[in-house]
Amino acid sequence: MSHQHPTLTGLRMLPTDLLTGVVEIFAALSDPTRAQLVYLLTTREYSVNELSQFVDVTASAVSHHLAKLRAIRLVHTRRERNQILYSIDDAHIVALFREAVYHLDHVRQDLPDSPYQPVPSAATKD
Repeated sequence: MSHQHPTLTGLRMLPTDLLTGVVEIFAALSDPTRAQLVYLLTTREYSVNELSQFVDVTASAVSHHLAKLRAIRLVHTRRERNQILYSIDDAHIVALFREAVYHLDHVRQDLPDSPYQPVPSAATKD
């Protein structure tokens, strides 16, 4: 039995506000630097300077990317003394990102979607 979020129950199409939000999220993650920042932030909090060392762009560029991610609530900040630390806004973002990675892994390895589905044989493929 599939579980559906109450917001989507009985809808044939996404309402415009939800569609716009979904497109914003995927557009933000379509940038390689922002996707890498989100990946890093799924593991722990980071400062702008720490993140810039990992993604090999200036701290100013990282700040610009993080501002975009923050505007659509993918990341949030907290102040610790004189430093701003960034982290993922909530567990949904972590799950969304990990599902994308798991999906890619399944596609690359030609694995079934579920452990209960058989692996397609070469004879049954298109």
